[in-house]
Amino acid sequence: MKNLLIGITLLILFSCSSNPKNTYGTSFEESLILKPQINYKLNSLPKDINVLYFTNPGNKNELTEEVKGLLTNYYSFSKKYSYFPRIKLFRLDQLNTCSYILNRNTFNVVFLLNDTLDYKFYESCLNRINNQNALFVVDSFNKNLFNNFRNFSVDRNQDKYRLLKFMNSSSNSVIVIDNEVTKDKYEIGKYWETNFKKEVTEYRTFNKSESSEKLFSNLLLSEQSIERKRRLSRIISKGVEHNPRTREDIDALFLSVNTQEARSLKPALDYVYIEGMKVFLANDWKENIIFNKTDKDLENVISIDIPFMLQTPLPEELDNIKNKTRNFAIGYDSFEIVLLLKGAKNLNKITYKGLTGNITFREKDIERKSTIFKIQNGSYKYLNDI
Repeated sequence: MKNLLIGITLLILFSCSSNPKNTYGTSFEESLILKPQINYKLNSLPKDINVLYFTNPGNKNELTEEVKGLLTNYYSFSKKYSYFPRIKLFRLDQLNTCSYILNRNTFNVVFLLNDTLDYKFYESCLNRINNQNALFVVDSFNKNLFNNFRNFSVDRNQDKYRLLKFMNSSSNSVIVIDNEVTKDKYEIGKYWETNFKKEVTEYRTFNKSESSEKLFSNLLLSEQSIERKRRLSRIISKGVEHNPRTREDIDALFLSVNTQEARSLKPALDYVYIEGMKVFLANDWKENIIFNKTDKDLENVISIDIPFMLQTPLPEELDNIKNKTRNFAIGYDSFEIVLLLKGAKNLNKITYKGLTGNITFREKDIERKSTIFKIQNGSYKYLNDI
């Protein structure tokens, strides 16, 4: 049993919570997040739920963000509906046998969100879990490994490709800039050229040692314009006033960088502004930074992210969340998906406006769409979904 890192049975009873506030019936007219307005079949919901996850690399004794998110939603739902399943937590990386968790009456939520782990080592155990009621929560890296499982897939690549599809409706020739973390400029270019038969004009990697102004001057000004200024400067010993002529062979810039880098890059575009050129941002998800709707440095940038990372009204139980993280949102939505899978009628007609996006159900598939938006005049302008 020592190898069972956590086999904690959470029999969390809320007998002391009388007359709880109804957080599930709240309607947010302007919110991207809204609980399903349905009557759950409580007698169909699982009485036992196993939550399987991998140890928090930063602190082995601390619950991961996705587990915290799941439990937060569990607490809220239990208070409203007096639904108290037994929740057991298991750390997969120290689980040497599946015998503890193989029970046909138990629903299993399995978090596989670490793209650095070799899940093939756990394949035998995971396949046995899949023969029961289970939801596998995966990123796109691991989605292919568990394609035959019922999975809820959330990661940056999904959003990045959706943003490229959106860009396709208005752009033809683009410049792609990544950073030293994402390292995906050529992957983006291949997707753009293969799927849309359009051109990537330039590839660059943003280096913090290089000024944004220099980067864009080299990328966006025409070579003739730059060379003309050089010649005049050599002839005349002082600086030359110069109205740069921008290139005419690009109409979009795709940034695969973090939000802070985008904030430094966007203002530098003012000097070499190209009329009609759109800027798209797929932030790198390495930092959990909220998109501030009054951020002037990102004015008119078209981006995509999960609603939880935007300034939008939240369910009441989340009002006091100080540090928003995407993995917390993933865990929160995972519990809601369990409720819907087991306790909702006409599932294929339901759209859950979750923390990670709009979630719909198609037979075995669970589909999710993040929010595409533009910061404009101190507010978000939500753009048509793809």
